Amino acid sequence: MNRARPMPGREGRRGSDRGSAPALTRRAFAALGATVAGAAADVALGRERVRAALAEHVPDEPTPGRPRPEEKTGFFSPQEKTLAFRNYGMLEEFLDKPVTPLGAHYLLIHFDVPALDADDYSLSVGGRVRTPLALTLGELKARPNLTRAVTMECAGTGRSTMSPRPVYVPWAHEAIGTYEWTGTPLRPLLEEAGLLDNAREILFTGWDSGVDLGVEHAFERSLPVSEAVRDGVMLAWAANGQPLLPQHGFPLRLVVPAWYGMASVKWLRAITVLDAPFRGVQQAKVYRYQETEEDVGEPVTWKRVRAVIKPPGIPDLLSRHRFVAPGRHVLRGMAWSGAGPIARVEVSTDGGARWGEAKLGEVAAPFAWTPWRAVWEVDEVGDYVLAARATDAAGNSQPLDPNAVWNRQGMGGNGVQRLPVTVQR
Repeated sequence: MNRARPMPGREGRRGSDRGSAPALTRRAFAALGATVAGAAADVALGRERVRAALAEHVPDEPTPGRPRPEEKTGFFSPQEKTLAFRNYGMLEEFLDKPVTPLGAHYLLIHFDVPALDADDYSLSVGGRVRTPLALTLGELKARPNLTRAVTMECAGTGRSTMSPRPVYVPWAHEAIGTYEWTGTPLRPLLEEAGLLDNAREILFTGWDSGVDLGVEHAFERSLPVSEAVRDGVMLAWAANGQPLLPQHGFPLRLVVPAWYGMASVKWLRAITVLDAPFRGVQQAKVYRYQETEEDVGEPVTWKRVRAVIKPPGIPDLLSRHRFVAPGRHVLRGMAWSGAGPIARVEVSTDGGARWGEAKLGEVAAPFAWTPWRAVWEVDEVGDYVLAARATDAAGNSQPLDPNAVWNRQGMGGNGVQRLPVTVQR
């Protein structure tokens, strides 16, 4: 049996041996006192430095109407770093997959993930209706079902490519994803409740709440009645055949295919039919195309047309810069728009000086992204810049300059993606 042995240099720790340590001389004691005092001073100074550093990271006290921080250039702010750690984009190597693997879809959480129990869950439908409803998750699942691939995109995608950079989640081109959502269509549910003649908007309220712009509120957004009853709008309880992950809205969320992701309210608590426009924080103050803080701006609605590139070759570990060998490469990616099907994708390998048309692939569903591919033959080593530009059936094309769509909140930034690549042997 192993026995505990005294640690080296620790003899004399037990019994009468405690007094065997050599006594301190007066000079040694004074030196020790000076050392301790110096250490205490260093600790005090360290605390002050920590307090000063923390002060830069602590936001001001919530004040009603307090604006977001000013735009930035250069290094990311503490707020941007905090948001970037908490929220994540889709891994761009999945851009050749019609359906994004479960767990790889982009994620944006405004406040906290609420802890909800599917067995106790109930959704209320009220407001300007003839027959208010209260439905359990089981009752919702018993209704007619719909499974459909839908591409979702955060309205802030492309924000970090703008200059100066609006301070919020510093997305590049990765706040995207396509899941196969399963749920029940919203329109029959509203028809069952019976909208009154003065119904104007449908308000969707989530269980999550917090403070934004100095105002405490639940996350909630509204849709015009005409948008809420569109084909494909559903109350979803599953993604890719599995129950929703907690961070993606379990047990029930809204899915609005044509709109940016903020419209697809998660952790749905209530549906309320309104006879007047909703003026909540996330509707009237946030998700607006604003030029200045004083500007009321236009509301963010449908997804703007966009194409993204699956990065070719291999990456540098730290910078993610891409390297490929000379030869034949098949460039791939996805394109989508909330305004209709993709009509054309053009690809450039010289930063936009010359363009060639890509070949479009088959679309999995009406609201899913369109695959595209283009062959790149390259023999000369050196640095190249890949770019892809989409045009939808309504004639909308991506701007070449990301600042052409600059706005104070960094919304709808669909400027053409530019991807630097080095060809080396």
